[in-house]
Amino acid sequence: MNAVKLLSLSTNRRRLRPFLDPGGFFLFFGISGIDHNREERYQKRFEEEYYRNRTTVKLSQPLALGQYTLEGLPETANSLPWIVQNGGFVTGFLSDEGLSDLRKWMEQSDRIVQPVART
Repeated sequence: MNAVKLLSLSTNRRRLRPFLDPGGFFLFFGISGIDHNREERYQKRFEEEYYRNRTTVKLSQPLALGQYTLEGLPETANSLPWIVQNGGFVTGFLSDEGLSDLRKWMEQSDRIVQPVART
């Protein structure tokens, strides 16, 4: 795949939904059981809280739909996959640290990245 240039960057902070864990409620009333998907819920909640910035970048050339790693970006900006949507926009979720590193990188470099499809 050819190297592409990042043209623009826009970001929105994700609004968090209320997080209720019913485990304490059930234990208070003596209802016990096994919470089978608790770890997945907590992992998803952690990702929603830590990677709060929904970041959209416009590339110089369109990519096929799918998930990509953009080689050449700072490591903190590449921790989760970048998703190519209809219209050629590439969206990813970044932490506050990842967003600040990406902005610094865009100011200091020529903005050339190498997209690699994730499997």
